[in-house]
Amino acid sequence: MAGSVLDWRVYGRAPSLETFWDEQRNLGRAGAGAADIAAAETRLAIEVPQWLRALYARYDGGAVRMARAKPLHGDDWIDADWLVPRARLLPLAQWFSLAELRRREDCRDDAFAALAADDSRLIAIALGEGDGTLCLDYSAPGAPRIVLTDRRRRLRDYPGHAEFFADLVELQYWSPALQSRHDPAAQVECDPQPPALDTFWSGPGYWAERAEPADEAALAAAEARLGLRLPALLRALYLRQNGGDTEFEWVPLRRQPSRHRYDWEAAIPDNTVCALDDLQTLADWAEAFQGGDAASGFLRGYAGCERLLILAMHGVEWMLCLDYRERGPHAEPEVVSFEFFGELVELYRARDFHRFFADLRRGESS
Repeated sequence: MAGSVLDWRVYGRAPSLETFWDEQRNLGRAGAGAADIAAAETRLAIEVPQWLRALYARYDGGAVRMARAKPLHGDDWIDADWLVPRARLLPLAQWFSLAELRRREDCRDDAFAALAADDSRLIAIALGEGDGTLCLDYSAPGAPRIVLTDRRRRLRDYPGHAEFFADLVELQYWSPALQSRHDPAAQVECDPQPPALDTFWSGPGYWAERAEPADEAALAAAEARLGLRLPALLRALYLRQNGGDTEFEWVPLRRQPSRHRYDWEAAIPDNTVCALDDLQTLADWAEAFQGGDAASGFLRGYAGCERLLILAMHGVEWMLCLDYRERGPHAEPEVVSFEFFGELVELYRARDFHRFFADLRRGESS
């Protein structure tokens, strides 16, 4: 079946307690101990259900792989709902009751009356950028219900985790690269030679008819506009050609990769690097794409967006960035590849542009 960037597909359904977490995105996170659970129970005057105890023993909050559900009205996956907002559960220490939220935001006493008679019994365990909140509802005796709310009404309501898990799916835009990543038989055949300054560029890119070089004045103007210093090797590439196409897109995800597709990532979306005038930070992109209010929420969720410089991008789904957040705007940045489907997910990272350039390979996916 042919796909397109507008074709949403399901890549996983109905997780179990063992497959709930996104293991790759939770590397380095620790589990919650008995003392952590007891502290949350005492602070919130609740009893954490056994299924959440089992989940949090693995990770004390973190990224979830299957976080969405089929829309309640209609069959188009593009309208799928987020059951776990931002695909992330809060750490136990960050769980809060809606009564705390009401007091903190100075809302009227009956602000959440439509959700529960006593909003201290609604415990938020996942929180979206807008009003989407996933709660445990302790209003009735026994195990808590699981409720998704926009803080005005109950959007979804489940008696327990089995029913909740049954609705969860992993949903992404279809692409050949994504499809092959989920196919254990897919492989990448790569040329063992990395690029050189004189072999990296292969064409001018879709925005230009000719492969014109940049000059030092154009580089200085771009750096002044962005408030960032470009890596020396990237500057040398721009002096040969001011952005454009390249055949070098693949990077290994481990030091000794196999030929399996899951050991490789296509790090330069559309095989095209932006011209100097088109370079923008992730903060610039969020402002232009999402608008003021939505961008503010996005920027709060991803601190330091103004220090992530986008070098290449496909739609809004995949991007290659220079990451200046750790070392500052005038130091050598790291290089990172992200995907974005409501949540910014890191796919690949190199310590600097030299390492990234040495990692790049020409290749074909099959």
